[in-house]
Amino acid sequence: MNYTAIDFEVANMRNRASVCSIGLVEVRDGVIVQEKYSLVNPHDAFDPFCVAVHGITPEMVADAPTFLEVWQEIRELIEGRTLVAHNASFDMSVLRYCMEAFGLDYPDCTYVCSYLLSRKIWPGLPGYKLNQMAAFHRLSAFRHHDALEDARVAALLLLKCFEASGGAPDCHGLAEAQGYRLGALFPGGSYQTFTSAKPKAAGKGGRGRKGQARTGTASNAGSKGSRSTVKPVLVPAAKVDEDHIFYRKNIVFTGRLGSLTRLEAMQRVVNCGGRCADAVELQTHYLVVGQKDFLKLQSGEARSSKIQKAERLAGAGLPIRLISEQQFLELLG
Repeated sequence: MNYTAIDFEVANMRNRASVCSIGLVEVRDGVIVQEKYSLVNPHDAFDPFCVAVHGITPEMVADAPTFLEVWQEIRELIEGRTLVAHNASFDMSVLRYCMEAFGLDYPDCTYVCSYLLSRKIWPGLPGYKLNQMAAFHRLSAFRHHDALEDARVAALLLLKCFEASGGAPDCHGLAEAQGYRLGALFPGGSYQTFTSAKPKAAGKGGRGRKGQARTGTASNAGSKGSRSTVKPVLVPAAKVDEDHIFYRKNIVFTGRLGSLTRLEAMQRVVNCGGRCADAVELQTHYLVVGQKDFLKLQSGEARSSKIQKAERLAGAGLPIRLISEQQFLELLG
C-alpha cells in the first residue's frame, strides 16, 4: 500500500494550469510518512467563484513560486508512483495541463480515484464528496479545499478502501478487485483514464517510444461505429505540425461517420499531434458528431450521452466544442 495522494486548487476553471496551491501526502506500507504543501503563483486571473471555494487570493500567492519551481520539489513524489485523488479526472487533467503549459514531459505514473472507488465500495450513501466520505468514516475534521488537508483525507480514505476490499496488496489489486483499470500518464504525452476495466480483447493504449505522439484511450477505434483492437499508428513527433489546430488537443467521436471509418479519423487526429479518447471528460476539446447524430442535434431530437455531457461541460464554461463531421474534415485541412 504505497502511493501519493495529491490535490490541486486552481485560480480559475478556464485554465486548468492555473494552479494556486498543491498538497501531497506520501503513504508507505499503509502509513503516512511525508507531506508537502505549497502555494503557487499561477500568473493568471483569479475567478471570484474559485476564491470563494478555497480562500486563496492573488495577494497570497504574489511571492509564491511558479508551478515549474514547485515541480522540482514534488517530482520525486509523482514520478514512478501511484497517485490517488478524489475526483482524479480533474486533478490529473490539471497535472497534464501544467506539464504542457511549462513544456515538461508527462511523468510516468499511475493513479486511482478515491471518489469512484468509494461509490463502488459503499453504494447507496447520500453523497460521495470528500467531506461526506470523511464524515462517513469519522475521520478527523478538516478544512475542505485546503490542498494539503484534502490530500491527507484522500490518503486516509484510500486506506479505508483497502480495508473494505479484503486484502488487496496494492493499488493495482484494489482497482482490479473493484472492476477498474488504473489510470496512467506516460512520457511523451499519452494517458489513460481510471475507468471500468475493459474486456481483455479490447486492449489498452500502448506505450510508444519517447518522442512520439500517442493517443489517450483509443479502444473505440473501429470502423464506422464498431469496436476494434487496432490502434492508430504512432507518428514521430518530428512529423507533427505543432501549429495545427488539433495539436495536443483531446478529441472524442460519437455516432457513425460517413466519409471515413472511426479508425481512419483517429489516425488523422494522431497525425496532427492530437489525442483521442473514448469518453467526454473535463479535458476534452472537441466532440466530433457523426452525420446522422448531428442532424438530430440540429433538429432537437434525443441526444447521445456524450453530446449531453459535452453540452453540460460547455454550459459550465469549459472550452469544449461540438463539431460536425464536415467541420472536422475542414479543420483537418
